[in-house]
Amino acid sequence: MAENKKVQSIETQSNKERATPRKPDGILTKKINGKTFVTEIYFDKNSKETFQDKMFKVIHSKGK
Repeated sequence: MAENKKVQSIETQSNKERATPRKPDGILTKKINGKTFVTEIYFDKNSKETFQDKMFKVIHSKGK
């Protein structure tokens, strides 16, 4: 029963987030071969990891 309430809560939260657009926490712009790529970055405010921790994981996973 508690699990069902948790799922409903997550679905409700997602609907609320879709209703109100959020500004990106950061924007990266990169030009490659004459094409410009614009990437919007969003951070989870409740996350325990820092941006540096996450980037460290990405860099190490790409090296293998």
